[in-house]
Amino acid sequence: MKKKAIKIATSTAIAASAFVAAAPTQAASNVDAQVKAAVDAGTVLKWAISIEGTGDGQTRPWDAYNDAKAKLAKAEAAVAGLSAADKAVASAKLEATKLQISRAMAYIDAITAGENITTARLALEAAISSGNLDAVEKAYHGMTAQARKQNKLLDRVYGQSTRDLIRTNYKVAAEKVQASVLYDVTVKMALDKAQGFVTGNDLDKAEAYLAEAKKYLEKVSATFKTQLSTKIDQVEATVTPRVVGVSAINAKELQITFNKAITKASVIDSSDDLIANIITLNSTDARSLSDNAYLSADGKTLTLVATTTWNGSYAFEVAQNKVEAGATKVAEYKAFVSASDTTRPTFAGVSYEPSGLAKFSFSEPLDETAALIASKLVVSGGTTVAITDADITLAADKKSFTVSLPSTMTKDASYTFTFTGLKDFAGNLLSPNPLSATVVKADRDTVKPTVTNVVALDTGKLQVTFSEKIRANTAVVTVGAGNYSTYTLDATGTIATFTGVTNLTAGVQSVQISSAADLAGLVLDTITRVVQVSADTTAPAYVNHTVETVGSERFLVVNYNEEITANQAVSVTGTYVNSNSITQAITPITGADITRGADKKSVRIKLPATAGTYTVLLPVALAEDTSAATNDSAARTVSFTLGTAVDATKPVTSGYAQVGNKVTVTFDRDVTAATALNVGNYSIDGVSSPFESAIFKGNARTVELTLRHDAITTNGVRNYTVSNVATSAGSVMVSETSTYNFKENVRPTVLGAKIISATEIEVTLSEALDSATVGTDFDVFQGTSTTALTDVETISGTNKVLITLGTPLVSLNGLTLKAASTIDLTDVNGNTVNFVGPITVTSN
Repeated sequence: MKKKAIKIATSTAIAASAFVAAAPTQAASNVDAQVKAAVDAGTVLKWAISIEGTGDGQTRPWDAYNDAKAKLAKAEAAVAGLSAADKAVASAKLEATKLQISRAMAYIDAITAGENITTARLALEAAISSGNLDAVEKAYHGMTAQARKQNKLLDRVYGQSTRDLIRTNYKVAAEKVQASVLYDVTVKMALDKAQGFVTGNDLDKAEAYLAEAKKYLEKVSATFKTQLSTKIDQVEATVTPRVVGVSAINAKELQITFNKAITKASVIDSSDDLIANIITLNSTDARSLSDNAYLSADGKTLTLVATTTWNGSYAFEVAQNKVEAGATKVAEYKAFVSASDTTRPTFAGVSYEPSGLAKFSFSEPLDETAALIASKLVVSGGTTVAITDADITLAADKKSFTVSLPSTMTKDASYTFTFTGLKDFAGNLLSPNPLSATVVKADRDTVKPTVTNVVALDTGKLQVTFSEKIRANTAVVTVGAGNYSTYTLDATGTIATFTGVTNLTAGVQSVQISSAADLAGLVLDTITRVVQVSADTTAPAYVNHTVETVGSERFLVVNYNEEITANQAVSVTGTYVNSNSITQAITPITGADITRGADKKSVRIKLPATAGTYTVLLPVALAEDTSAATNDSAARTVSFTLGTAVDATKPVTSGYAQVGNKVTVTFDRDVTAATALNVGNYSIDGVSSPFESAIFKGNARTVELTLRHDAITTNGVRNYTVSNVATSAGSVMVSETSTYNFKENVRPTVLGAKIISATEIEVTLSEALDSATVGTDFDVFQGTSTTALTDVETISGTNKVLITLGTPLVSLNGLTLKAASTIDLTDVNGNTVNFVGPITVTSN
């Protein structure tokens, strides 16, 4: 009985054991299902927030988001009851879903941020449409604050392509609207500040902000240009007139600058002299120190032309209430001014008066007279031409002179007028020196310029082609009630491109062209043309990209097919693979690290210093064309390799010296043979291809150049230029121009040899000789003999060699002169005589 009871108990225990063992298996299966459901929901959510899935950057995926959160919560609850080991395995599977939920939160927040930006954009657009600048400024700053706050949320979106999609949906449009009134708001704020400082009597700050407003006025939109221009005039009218400053712009001219236009009659009399007792210099009335005075076209700059020169320090004073500016008077002004002119005058060009005179113009007054100019002039051409002082008339301001072209010049032929040594009143030589200019004698121009073509390049932009060169700042186009005179001339001087023609809107427009003057001063007859105006809607197109090194910095240069502006508001993003094959994100590049290239057709992007293989996304609107529509460039991905940075310091010259026909140029660092020994990289003013060869002398920093024989024809100070020389790292020097007192290298020649006595022969050369080099330079032969006669050679006068024979001549016939093998005779500048011979020795 006892054994049976034990057996029954055992069976019950086994059965219970079997029941308990089955429960964990069923529970584990349920947990796996919950985990799988959460993982699957995370995958659905992943594609709902990606451009590569169903994400559109505008729709919030609430269903997928909430489903993933709910299933994650159920799975986590189920996993909580597992053993530590099983729990770790299951929890690891759920991390992907957690990650997608986190990314979805950032995605949804970014859409909300984008909508907030759009709300701010719409508010700014409404303010612009209202024409109320106060409202525009308020909305502009509101949008700026909103963008600063919300852009951080846009940048948190996972995935470059998805992030760029959301930025395109919201940020790009907003930035474009904001940029359209950037300068409008800038000018308004400057004017508000200027007005405030006028009220507070802080004129320095008022004028600074007024100047800032004027600086950016040309960049404001057409919508507010008239309003802001009027506001500038209103603020300027409230500014008290005063002297802004005084400076000597050269040794002859002293300029006094006023903050407002002054009345000419209050400072200059009818003889163009300064009125007495208005300005003093070192307690002396400036009227007695100046020849004359003149006022600039805008009435803000008074120039005093010195009787002698302005040189040294002066106690300068403008008397109280003497100078008038409309109904008000200028306050007293005192200052010390220092006059020291070290700037070389420059040549502005040759033009022709209607009378046929050639006019030579310069950047500042020249310290010359007609006689001095004539003495410094050499004319070369098809006929012999002599210019005398009677042919030269110096302008009253000495900034130009005219030359009457004589009848000895052939009509329509080109002549070269070369001036050497022209200088200003401080003794600075003209740049370039010598100056060579081409002059053509022609009949007086009696033909007015005409218009040959008119094309509307864009709304607000017009191109007019003339039949001949026209002068700058003379042509005017009229569209509707607006007159426009802002234009640039192309290299031919015949094509004028007008910008800012606000009345040139899309459609058919009548354009009147007037006032254009040719070089002879003849003015175009007013003409009207009808043009078709179409807005430029073509975006700037990518051409190529390069990487450039400037010093220690490197830049990605992106080239486009037209003139553009660089958008500093966008961000350039991307990745690079480093030397360990690890992909890293680059810090977004924006702001001042994005600039426009000097060619105006490229964007320069400052790159990180790290070497690697880069993939960079150029965002939409990185470049905008200069049309009225400011068309945006498209997004583009570019790749390039950035090597380890090298020393990109540019070489500079540290020495320049001439000895005879050798010129030595020294650099501050080693340079390459390919560039340093290229004689085309060295030039001398007024000398064509001066050097025939170059070698390194002792090291890779010192270059010895050999002058071409007879290249420099006169002694004197000339400019020289060294350019394009590079280091082995590829750093090319900045072109350097300086002055050097060159010695001519024209080789003396033998003009003849004659017998002057039975024992003496006189050899005449073309120029003065260095007596120290006279010795064994010539051999004298008689008849067919190959043995030279014995002689002694000495200097005679300045340019002659006296040959004294050892024995008297027995015959005057058959004497010849040749160069000796030891000839080293030179002129006073060290140029070796150019002679081989033989020549006949004459007896008379």
